Amino acid sequence: MPSASTDRGRASATPPPAGERLRERVRFVVDGVLRSYAQILFSGSRGVGLVLLLATFLAPRAGAYGVLAVLAAIASARLFRLSPELTRSGLLSYSSMLVGLGAAVLFQPTIDAIVVTLVGVVTAVLMTAALHAAMSAYFNLPPLTLPFLLVFYLVLGAARVLDIPLEGLAHARIPTPEWLPAAGVTYLESLGALFFLPRIDVGAIVLLALILHSRIAWLLSLVGVALALLVAGRVVLVLDGTLPFVLGYNFVLMAIAVGGVWFVPSRSSLLLAIGATLVCGMVTVGLVPLLTVGGLPLLILPFNLTIILLLYAMRLRLVDDSPKAVDDPSGSPEEHLRLHATRVARFGAHFRIRFHAPFMGRWRCTQGFDGEFTHREAWRHAWDFEVTGPDGQVHRGSGEQPQDYYCYRLPVVAAADGTVVEIVDSVADSPIGEPNLRDNWGNLVLVAHAPGLYSLVCHLAPGSVEVRPGQLVRRGDRLGLCGSSGRSPVPHLHFQLQSSPHVGAPTLAGELHDVVVEADDGIDERRWHATYTPKRGDVVRNLEPARAFARFLPLRAGDEFTLRGDHGDEAIAVKVDLRGQLLLCSRARKAETHFERNAEMLILYETRGDRRSLLWALQIALARLPFELGDELRWSDHVQRRDLMSWPAQLAHDVVAPFIGDTSLVVDYELDRRGHELRICGRSRATGRDKAPLITSEALLVEDRGITRIEVTVGERRIVATRVDDDSDDDATAAAVAMEGAGR
Repeated sequence: MPSASTDRGRASATPPPAGERLRERVRFVVDGVLRSYAQILFSGSRGVGLVLLLATFLAPRAGAYGVLAVLAAIASARLFRLSPELTRSGLLSYSSMLVGLGAAVLFQPTIDAIVVTLVGVVTAVLMTAALHAAMSAYFNLPPLTLPFLLVFYLVLGAARVLDIPLEGLAHARIPTPEWLPAAGVTYLESLGALFFLPRIDVGAIVLLALILHSRIAWLLSLVGVALALLVAGRVVLVLDGTLPFVLGYNFVLMAIAVGGVWFVPSRSSLLLAIGATLVCGMVTVGLVPLLTVGGLPLLILPFNLTIILLLYAMRLRLVDDSPKAVDDPSGSPEEHLRLHATRVARFGAHFRIRFHAPFMGRWRCTQGFDGEFTHREAWRHAWDFEVTGPDGQVHRGSGEQPQDYYCYRLPVVAAADGTVVEIVDSVADSPIGEPNLRDNWGNLVLVAHAPGLYSLVCHLAPGSVEVRPGQLVRRGDRLGLCGSSGRSPVPHLHFQLQSSPHVGAPTLAGELHDVVVEADDGIDERRWHATYTPKRGDVVRNLEPARAFARFLPLRAGDEFTLRGDHGDEAIAVKVDLRGQLLLCSRARKAETHFERNAEMLILYETRGDRRSLLWALQIALARLPFELGDELRWSDHVQRRDLMSWPAQLAHDVVAPFIGDTSLVVDYELDRRGHELRICGRSRATGRDKAPLITSEALLVEDRGITRIEVTVGERRIVATRVDDDSDDDATAAAVAMEGAGR
């Protein structure tokens, strides 16, 4: 008998009806057209693309040429069997759109002009595909508008040979209102010139689209045009009066690209954007005499050359910080900033590699950073760990022998995946109180985790090292046993991070990840930290996940469950995207939440889509969940304040967000197990005027059932959702749980 998943697979393989196929083709073309226009402002929004398309129809011939060019490009991409994803995103057709717009504005509509334009449109598709393949493979950079430039220069050359009459830009401009200052005219004409229409009315609509796309990008565009006016005022040479807005649109794109597209918006990205824009100015002015010889316009060449130069040069930075490069430049500057702020607040890691405690069980930190004994100067960032017994002492009896110490010959494990670089295994243990100053580090294992990132464990017992140089190790693999070799007055484990593969190299400031810290003041509290720097006296351990936890949270790819809220039932499906990432998807609300689940924890990342979706409440209630079923465990997470604001407040927040730092709310969680139920309760530290927490949450997990009920309160808004399954028994159970929750 086939399984349910097999039945679903067979059902999904059934061809859709003809009407549905037609609607999908229409959606494909509409997406390709609108997103082609949106790509000029680094956006993938169909709404932004629609506004920009309408702006071009203020000059009807340009608008018609642009749309026809995109349609021809989409048809060519389908004919050549090019990537449907790239076609639908507009990435294969926006250069063709610019070719069509440029031809509409510069050429008189003769037969030769139309033929040359059509050939140029198709050539731009091939050029875009070729440059996309080459630049992404060899340089990991996008083609930008280089395909348009290369093709359009060829189109201009062909127009001269064929003697196609030119019109220039004069007919595309309109009278300027007297009340509009010169700076405003340059700004709007620069925005309009992005589409070969240096008109203030077109520029005004492009400005509207820019603000709809990103308020941060709008601010950066003001910086760009201000610098353009400054440079234009210092340049004597003027090219038919076009230099101000040529500088303008190159500078505007440069400021937006550097300040918010390829780097996370911040004060440092703003400074980099200003510097890069000034370099773009030098490139612009320097290209004028070179291109004048050939009679070619500057167009958007300065931006392309400068941004490629900058992006490739920034790859050689030793530290990806100030400004931080984005992982995926396809989002808006607001999305980049929110994603970065959320992940820094929630996880706060200095490195991509997450280091766990290099031992098993509970160990006490007996010397931390800037310790009073040996952790000084270039070696100030290191930890020493020992084990305490029931009486709080680190040894039995008088502690005169290494064997008296609780940590002696306990396992030492790899803190993260890596490759063993060097070992020492023959140094004898030092007598108690008599450290070996000649062999300072004693027996050790040095592991490489990433370029410029190594971990070192020292003072291991002689003959206990279980790995060899070149051996690959996984996090948790045994490296050796704790001892007292080298400069070790008593048995202990020394652990540090460093940037070079040399024993004794200076240390790096770092932290441990996903560790539980137990209080040392008599309070029975265990707090799980995503990122933590142990201090002297802290009792630290790794998470101790329970296999039984899987019964409380069965979230497997292909699963689906239904939550019933105030707006009706909402089906939540567990899916896997093309990158192999797990998703919780709500088709009804067009929302999705990426999540990660491993043997130790569940992490819900950012939710995107309809804010009415119950996924938003689920993300707050189960933001992060350790799979530990022991005594009460507490932890904290962060919720972005912006996600809780009304849309006018969000707009205001977007404008100032790059300059005000972290605005997230800290929420404290605790887990309580009662038989077959788990309750995860959260309360924000920030309170309202009534001194009540701004956010409270509760999630109920039932064994063999999973998520059964969630309740989230944000200010005065209360969201309650209960699980609804197909059979009546489960419905009755869900109703009982909901009534029990309402009674509380």
